Amino acid sequence: MLLVSKLASMLLMIAVGFIIVKCGILKVEDSRPISTLVVYVLTPCLIIRAFQVDLTPERMQGFLASVIFTAGSYILWIVLCKLLKKPFHITPIDEATLVYSNVGNLTLPLISWVLGEEMVFYVGTMQLPFILFVWTHGYKTIQGEGKINWKKILLNTNLIALYIGIALMIAQIRLPEVLETTMAAFTNMVGPASMLVAGMVLAGASLRRILLYKRAYLICFGRLIVFPIASMLVLYVSGVGKAHPEWIPILMAIMIGLAAPPASTVSQLAVVYNKEAAKANIYNVMGLLLCIVTIPLIAMMYRALFGM
Repeated sequence: MLLVSKLASMLLMIAVGFIIVKCGILKVEDSRPISTLVVYVLTPCLIIRAFQVDLTPERMQGFLASVIFTAGSYILWIVLCKLLKKPFHITPIDEATLVYSNVGNLTLPLISWVLGEEMVFYVGTMQLPFILFVWTHGYKTIQGEGKINWKKILLNTNLIALYIGIALMIAQIRLPEVLETTMAAFTNMVGPASMLVAGMVLAGASLRRILLYKRAYLICFGRLIVFPIASMLVLYVSGVGKAHPEWIPILMAIMIGLAAPPASTVSQLAVVYNKEAAKANIYNVMGLLLCIVTIPLIAMMYRALFGM
């Protein structure tokens, strides 16, 4: 119920972004500087602060479990896309949408609000496999050809924040109080700013066109329901939950991230390389609308399956 409540709050924030554009207070294009602020200032602060914790063997094990579960899910989903390609006529944009969820702008603030900053530490580690996979497999899938830009991957803003956070954690260096207070204030802005951007972008789209695009329901059903459940079942069958019950709450946070709507990075790459950008944006908006219902369902199923 807490998850539903927080998602409903996020939906209201999206509505505010939608209304301020429709009323002419701001324009759709004004979402770009806000989005830039989220990517380059607010989210890095959230990630760095998440690693301001004591380094313990339990946390390191949870860190590795989070990375392995996320990377394993991507591999499983890529294989599923290959198997479903012919029967369901999966296009490159379909595949990228099915594989990559929004583990940043939506998942990080949601986990912070619902499960607390302790779990943000683990969800922040999802950035590592996400960026590596989306800028290798996702990039080549959408573009079709071309060399992988490793510099762009390794110097991604969120990865740099991850490097800094991990370095501070290993060295057990705490941020000065003034800096901590400043970054805490920025951290609290991530969720509202991200949702405002989503609402502003939504205001510039044709809701009629989105709601009448039948294939979007199929792809979003796969992204929000089928693929996360596939990962959940593999995790259950593996017996990891019984062998390491202390990981069950941690992997639930990761599961919520894996059940998030399509990654905005997919839409951005589609626009850059002119590869079905309109369809990618429809998937993105549709996923955002439907996740209000699907994320709590996935969380409930996880809790029932693992006896939480």
